[in-house]
Amino acid sequence: MTHAWAILRRSVQMIGALFVALAAFVGALLRSDDFAQPNLLRALGHAIVAACTSLGATFIKVGQIASTRADLLPRPLIDELTRLQDQVPAFGFSAVRQTIESDFGKPLEELFARFDAHPVAAASVAQVHTAILRATGECVAVKVRRPEILERVRLDRSILLFLARASERLIPSMRLISFEEAMRNFCAAVEEQIHLSTEADNNRKFTAAFADDPDIHFPRLHLEYCSDAVLTMEFIDGVREAQLEAAGIDPLRIARAGLRCVCRMIFLHGFVHADLHPGNMRFRSPGQVILFDLGLIGSLSDEDRISLAQLMFAFATGDGVTVARQFHDNAPYKATPDYAAYEREITDLVASLHRRGLGNLQVTLEIGRIFDILRRHHIRARSHMTMVNLALMTAEGLGKRLAPELSLTDESLPYLAEALGVSERADLQSHSTC
Repeated sequence: MTHAWAILRRSVQMIGALFVALAAFVGALLRSDDFAQPNLLRALGHAIVAACTSLGATFIKVGQIASTRADLLPRPLIDELTRLQDQVPAFGFSAVRQTIESDFGKPLEELFARFDAHPVAAASVAQVHTAILRATGECVAVKVRRPEILERVRLDRSILLFLARASERLIPSMRLISFEEAMRNFCAAVEEQIHLSTEADNNRKFTAAFADDPDIHFPRLHLEYCSDAVLTMEFIDGVREAQLEAAGIDPLRIARAGLRCVCRMIFLHGFVHADLHPGNMRFRSPGQVILFDLGLIGSLSDEDRISLAQLMFAFATGDGVTVARQFHDNAPYKATPDYAAYEREITDLVASLHRRGLGNLQVTLEIGRIFDILRRHHIRARSHMTMVNLALMTAEGLGKRLAPELSLTDESLPYLAEALGVSERADLQSHSTC
């Protein structure tokens, strides 16, 4: 009964958030001198940010993912949503102190010679403070989980899964995209992310996987000061993307490093940062990319990696028949009434892309168009495709902004070749200029 009451109370909070969003939308409009489309979009973004912020981690994460979709959403809306990346309201220092002292059994002052009460960043799951370790004098970043977030995320999961199941029953077409399964996977990923001990494990795996690449860096952990609710790591004074030129950092090297990093994760390691957005990246001279917030990770089996490499290879070489077959054969659900018509749509799309030239394409946008074809022909893509597309989209977006001449397809060729075997390399290179 207590859990049912908590769910009811949380549902009322969600309804209240809708009114908060509506009030924020109206308020933003009233502050504007005109109702031109950019102002309407900014007002809508302001309302969404208000709703997500009031509802907490799960919904902030939805807004963060939306903020990376500059390929689909207009710029005024994106500009508002990016505030959710690391400008979430902070929680009080008393809760920070209580969490640290409870987890390590010592007063804060015994652990740290200095601890800044004001966080340098606050996000959906935790906030980050700078501090000086008393034992070594090192400057560190201390990430502390939000209080009561565990229970809040579990309640959100119960409510969202109920809504997803209801949607599939009321709208049969929602079953084709496996809305409930997608929501279940998303909620599980968010719940996993709130355990900072999981992030510590992921940090170690990524650090080992990229030990040979000086342009990719993950913050070094101080494990004796880490727990499930606290993560202590080296403090990295990197710059944001907008500050690259002023810092004298080579944007082309950064773009190549970002694309290389994501391709290695997907096609070689099968261990993918699934929460990539500008708020989780910093940069250092001469061209180093530093990745933070490693709690949300997608894992790919060897079979998944090879299948994705084959799919990308077929896409790069204009083999629409294989692209169609790969999606169809690997689908967990398919009820295609006319396979020939489905294959024809895929092959026509792939052929049109090659006529335009791969160097001019935004690959992740074209994958989205393929997903539209799959839905129309009652084919459900594997759930990991969404995570992979998100990672590729972020890397490709970084490349397009910093070095428009770079092609995701061309940059991925060495990693496709390695995943598929050396014998494929000549074929890949011979088609790279299609």
